[in-house]
Amino acid sequence: MAANLDVPRLKENIWTIYPDADSAFISTVEESYEIPRDAAITALRMRSYCTGHNDIATIAGRSALDEPTVRQVIASFASAGLLVDLNDREPPLDLGVARRSLLAACKLWGTELTRNYIGNRFVSGRLPREALEGWLLEMYHYIKDFPDAIRYAEAHAKDPALKDLLHEYARQETGHEHFVLETLEGFGLSRDEVEHSVPLVSTRTVCLLMRSLVDLDASGMLLIAALVEAQDFDESLISQFTEALERHYGVSKSVFDPYFKHQQIDFELGHARLLEENLDKINISDPALLDRIVNELHDLKHAFDLQSLEITEYYSPLNGRYLPRQPMQYASIH
Repeated sequence: MAANLDVPRLKENIWTIYPDADSAFISTVEESYEIPRDAAITALRMRSYCTGHNDIATIAGRSALDEPTVRQVIASFASAGLLVDLNDREPPLDLGVARRSLLAACKLWGTELTRNYIGNRFVSGRLPREALEGWLLEMYHYIKDFPDAIRYAEAHAKDPALKDLLHEYARQETGHEHFVLETLEGFGLSRDEVEHSVPLVSTRTVCLLMRSLVDLDASGMLLIAALVEAQDFDESLISQFTEALERHYGVSKSVFDPYFKHQQIDFELGHARLLEENLDKINISDPALLDRIVNELHDLKHAFDLQSLEITEYYSPLNGRYLPRQPMQYASIH
């Protein structure tokens, strides 16, 4: 059954537009397209309303475009395979297709996270040193919690092979927060103040969403791994990164050696490949459950975006906020 061109809804699509470029790029779980920049700007004006709830006239009115233009853009979306057919959902779905689609989504969103993550902003020195310390503090709390999230998935796993896989994954990740702790000590923070600090709410949200996802199915932990684990380890790029931090923040590049040692260990252990190498552990073909899992995974991706925003807001400038962030205790209010 063909997609509905009169009440269109889009498949996942990520747009990249550079101010000085003539072309823009759109990425989907299947492929990437290069289109003229002006066409991309027009498409984005109406993209917000292509939710499967609005007809052409409504989309045109809300985006301040004429209906022929809207129909032309919708037709281009359809020819590129970007429109969802909401009627083509009779269970059970093809398990092989579901597995490949989940893997492709993790790769797409993982690439987007890598490109947009706050760590990249420190290369230009646009954020203060306190924000750099804050980012590392949030990484400390996130990495410390991560093996507990894996063990949570292990406890929910019914498949013995998946349970064993998650048990080993948790074992390999346990204790890795000490790499970030050593880096923070290089900034002059004490072990005691780091260990007794608390994460930002966005970091807690990341941790809670991981558990929410594996509540739906324990194999969701493999999706999380594909989303968040380092896809490669490029020593030359890391050297450029740490040199930029040394230049902007006056911190010796060697201070970051423990942090990137952790990244190297995870890469060499193949954690980013756990999903791809264990796709047979994904046994979900119910459309309703897949909807919930994909939505939770997408929320997790946006929780990392939120974390970047909160780190920026909380730490730059501090304006009297605690560094590291302190727990709120009863002694604080009586």
